[in-house]
Amino acid sequence: MFAHISLGVTNLDKSIAFYDAVMKTLGHERLFGDAEEGFMAYGPQDCFFIISTPLDEDRGPANACNGTHICLNAPSIEAVDLFYKTALEHGATCDGAPGIREHYAPDYYAAYIHDSDGHKIEAVARV
Repeated sequence: MFAHISLGVTNLDKSIAFYDAVMKTLGHERLFGDAEEGFMAYGPQDCFFIISTPLDEDRGPANACNGTHICLNAPSIEAVDLFYKTALEHGATCDGAPGIREHYAPDYYAAYIHDSDGHKIEAVARV
């Protein structure tokens, strides 16, 4: 169901120190990223991210610093397109129309929305 989860943090250096220690207890380790890049990925796969983002008060308390980002696996690009279309029809706002995200991978097809509470939800299919 989940491809990955991202948590917005206000102090990335402090959060990296915390998650380095905490994730190690579960057998997870740093995979890539650093404070200069503004994020860190953990896991045996890139499934848990912490991301430093500027505060965005327009999105409300749930997303005060980009809040929670949940990425859902989709079975196809058509499913990603339908997820995006349906979400917008039900009151979500666009945070990235469906398309290839080559900066992640050449086969990474994703769409991003914010639900009515400001939570960032992504759907991704590998093509």
